[in-house]
Amino acid sequence: MDRAWLEESWREPDALVTALQQWLGGPTSPVFKSVPGQAYDPYHDWVIRHLHMGRTALRWYDRNHERDGGWSTLSYDELDRRCAARATWWAAQGVVPGAVVAVVLPFGVEAIVSLLAGLRLGAVVSLVETLGPAHVARRLEALAPAHVASQPFHAPWLGALAELLLPADGLVTSLDGSSHTYAADEPCALLFSPLRPLEEQPIPLPASRAYLGAIRDGTITLALRAGDALAAPGLHREQHQPALLFAALSAGATFVHVPAEDVQRDPRLLEAIPLRSVGLDTLSCEAWLEQGTSKPHWQHVFHDPEEPTDWEAWRDLVERLEPHVAMSNVVFEAASGGALLSSLRRWGRDHLLTLMNVVPAPGQPWMLLDYTDTGQPSVGDAGLFAPLAGEPGKEAPVQPQYIALARRRGGEYLYGGTIEPRRSGRVYPTQEVLATLEDCPFLRGASVAVVPAGGPTLAQRFVLLGFCGHEPDARFEALAEPRTLELRRMLTMRLGEPSLPDCIELFPLLPRLREGAVDHAWCRAQYTSGALFAKARTPVFRHTTELRQLAPTE
Repeated sequence: MDRAWLEESWREPDALVTALQQWLGGPTSPVFKSVPGQAYDPYHDWVIRHLHMGRTALRWYDRNHERDGGWSTLSYDELDRRCAARATWWAAQGVVPGAVVAVVLPFGVEAIVSLLAGLRLGAVVSLVETLGPAHVARRLEALAPAHVASQPFHAPWLGALAELLLPADGLVTSLDGSSHTYAADEPCALLFSPLRPLEEQPIPLPASRAYLGAIRDGTITLALRAGDALAAPGLHREQHQPALLFAALSAGATFVHVPAEDVQRDPRLLEAIPLRSVGLDTLSCEAWLEQGTSKPHWQHVFHDPEEPTDWEAWRDLVERLEPHVAMSNVVFEAASGGALLSSLRRWGRDHLLTLMNVVPAPGQPWMLLDYTDTGQPSVGDAGLFAPLAGEPGKEAPVQPQYIALARRRGGEYLYGGTIEPRRSGRVYPTQEVLATLEDCPFLRGASVAVVPAGGPTLAQRFVLLGFCGHEPDARFEALAEPRTLELRRMLTMRLGEPSLPDCIELFPLLPRLREGAVDHAWCRAQYTSGALFAKARTPVFRHTTELRQLAPTE
């Protein structure tokens, strides 16, 4: 592996962008408007630059239109007209450059048009997935937006912010043909990252970082060219979007949106059109292995090494695709602009031999820290991957710092997993889950414990511990199943399915309190040692619980 150009890109990210612009440009190609290191017009370079060339920008599948084939498309020209009309309408409603616009919509065509319309106006856009009212409320509170783009159906979820809801698109007599130019350090987005410990806190994404990530990932990480197609069903939207969308548009490619549930129901949807690059999660991989054909029209498959991969399933996938499809590993974080780590594209068994190999993404300054949690650089060949941000020469480590890397021969690194329990690299929303269940009438307290999954995957299981207090045995046993279903319903309705624990355990006990709050360390230790299970079946502890409930306070 030739590291010279890669190391140069880490030192001079703007030079990488300039080189990629020159490579993508040419005597017959429209010019880029963005000037690396100075000014950025992402809307122009991702949409306007591709007009009048007959290219398809978006292709999406809708099961409700299955009788008509289910597929719909928007060309770059049609996408521009819709974005321009929405931007002109929003400008009439008071959306100005620098205003924070929260796009509270399920990821799809309407969300994409709203995001791009915001960039056209110079707004600071944010994508809030409609997983549930509590999920939306916490993120809107942190965003404090000036405007909200959503549907009337979700208006009750907005609470007091419903007055900020932008009205549905109205008639515009003429379209403003201009698009906004951002300064290099000016944020163009506020995005949430499930890779960060405080995942409900928005992260400013400077225009320079968004632009670098899009042009780098489009041309290098995903190897897209104008007219190619990219699909990534099943990949976590808050982690990967809108970075994957921007990468496709930057290259003049087609972004293909297929809901994950439709792919898992019929993975042959991914064979309906030729795909230059396709991102697969574990469930989509297993579904395709069961129902897919032997030779799909794919050229590149990428997966996240943080996924709890079933090695046998992934080996089967590689052998099914060999030697026609290249494979690679990529860790994305949209809030950082795109790829954090990526690998070389290899074919067949060559990929299996390097299944966990990665290198820091081009143009991403970084350093390797030791494990002391002090920010001290590692002097060895192993440590924590730490992206850097800030002015050249004054960069400082930023989150996330949870990935262990070890240097391998040839200049690549071995992805060593996470240093703390996570779900596919993402932080489990423990605090959100516990806060959402505070009004549950049959819980006297709750906590979350983590146990290793074992088996063929490297993963952890997150267990919700529910303390119901003293009850007669017959009543507790009779209510255990309906209470478990109710807890799952509450979490799904309020926070969405990603918040569901892997397991729910209920106990006819009370948790230990520390300063009036549940002592989570005690709960975890008691569960993982088996003490809670034993106490729930020991008469003396059941009677102690009854006495504690009779006491006025702890």
